[in-house]
Amino acid sequence: MSYIALYRKWRPLVFEEVVEQKHVIEALKNSVKMQRISHAYLFCGTRGTGKTTVARIFSRAINCLSPKDGNPCNECEICKGILNGSILDVIEIDAASNNSVDDIRNIRDEVVYAPSRAKYKVYIIDEVHMLSTGAFNALLKTLEEPPSHAVFFLATTEPHKLPSTILSRCQRFDFRRISAEGVAQRLTDISQASGVSIDKEAALLIAKISEGALRDAITLLDQCMARGKENITRDDVINIAGLVNLDFTSQLVDALIKRDVNAVIKLVDELVMSGKDIAAFVSDLIQYYRNLMICSVSEKPEDIVNLSSSDIEHMKGQSKEINQDLLMLIIKELSMLEALLKWSNHPRILLEVSLIKICSYDFSIDKDDLYSRLKALELKVESGAVNTANSKPETRSETLNIKQKSATEKEKLQKNAGISHETKAAKSEETVSVSDKSDKSEETAAIPSGQPVNEWEQIIDEIKSYGRMGLFAYLQDTKAYEMGENLIVIVFNEGGAFKKTLVSKPENIEIIEKIASAKLGRSVAVRCWDDNAYNRKVLDDKDDEFVQKAKSIADKLNIPLNIIDE
Repeated sequence: MSYIALYRKWRPLVFEEVVEQKHVIEALKNSVKMQRISHAYLFCGTRGTGKTTVARIFSRAINCLSPKDGNPCNECEICKGILNGSILDVIEIDAASNNSVDDIRNIRDEVVYAPSRAKYKVYIIDEVHMLSTGAFNALLKTLEEPPSHAVFFLATTEPHKLPSTILSRCQRFDFRRISAEGVAQRLTDISQASGVSIDKEAALLIAKISEGALRDAITLLDQCMARGKENITRDDVINIAGLVNLDFTSQLVDALIKRDVNAVIKLVDELVMSGKDIAAFVSDLIQYYRNLMICSVSEKPEDIVNLSSSDIEHMKGQSKEINQDLLMLIIKELSMLEALLKWSNHPRILLEVSLIKICSYDFSIDKDDLYSRLKALELKVESGAVNTANSKPETRSETLNIKQKSATEKEKLQKNAGISHETKAAKSEETVSVSDKSDKSEETAAIPSGQPVNEWEQIIDEIKSYGRMGLFAYLQDTKAYEMGENLIVIVFNEGGAFKKTLVSKPENIEIIEKIASAKLGRSVAVRCWDDNAYNRKVLDDKDDEFVQKAKSIADKLNIPLNIIDE
């Protein structure tokens, strides 16, 4: 006899063998025992969670000659006939390939005939959301008033695509994703029954890769067992699945924390030369940083992160060296990279650029420490302990020295003339204040404000080359202006409010900022304005206390400050 794949060989035959769908199993078993059989059931859930399997078990249970506690006996002639396909009263239909009106009409014409041997004629329609609109309409009348001997099972991964008229005529059961522990336990049971042992870490890794789909996990286990080894290890799973070793990812994260660009580039080269999939690696790297975030915020990360205790301890050490805000920033950067990789012909270059950008982040920054340092600096300025003249550039210092000398000479003359010290100080401060204002106006004038972005058309074309055709279309007939060195505003014409709303989505703004920064050669933020807002030049000056203090100190020290509201 030919070899049978493990996922077929180990398909559950009774309700108790179904993994982690207790809320569904109990309801169906009770309906069999109480003989409360509905005419239509809708099973929803992601792939590999047991929708079709449960439908098959239920179809045998309601037709079984001697059911046991709501389960089919699998021993009577009806159960055996359904299992081996000799009884044709249980019909399975793939709606993905049989989705026309004619296919459903055939069902409608046949359903009126009584079953040949079984009590119920059962129709299991898989991927029912793939039916056309006409096919749904043809099915509707049959579901509304079916014959007493007909039972329909509709299985789908996308229930939102079903018409409400279909949903309202079915008993709906939602199948949940199977937990990693449940998948790992099932894999252990299957491997032991097959005469092969599997490490716990290997089983958990397979469960993680399968993302709650038991069928995918069993298929990967079958592939690992094909190597002929008596024991399956974590490294075996990594090699079979084409994943990157956790130690390699940990080394890369260490290099990023140390901001060692040379080490990062060498590790990327090693990754590419080993033939690993860059997109899959970026996904693993995002998951790694997610685990670091869990380690930094959770008191017991081992309850959430499915890794060994030694790996979790190492991650705890790494998480202490990275600020939580930076962790989220890195995850955001890598997520955007993952989206861009789908459209790029140069994944290695994009990966290198993103990792080098992450190396430029300051991992040691601490908000509380920064605030305390700012507060201390503010107190020094207010107490006069900081010489504001010396903190300015050389040319400004020379200018102020000349002004101070002139003020001194004036003081002597004023003293001889009997002018009070208070008047002298006020005039001296007024002189310095006026000079500072004139200098500030010169510095501000050096920063372009309201100037058109000459590279805007190139930026839009670059967005098109990334495959973002929708965003490219929304940006047509728009203009871009520089409002300072690090802020660009996109101005939409009158009537472009809808386009402005769509472009303002965070994922779209991120892409525009990334491409604009690369084109302009500096980091820029992007904001969307309508034409009236730009003409009025409305700027949000409702900064928080922290920003106000920063502006105040910058003004006293005469230091240029460019704040971009993120």
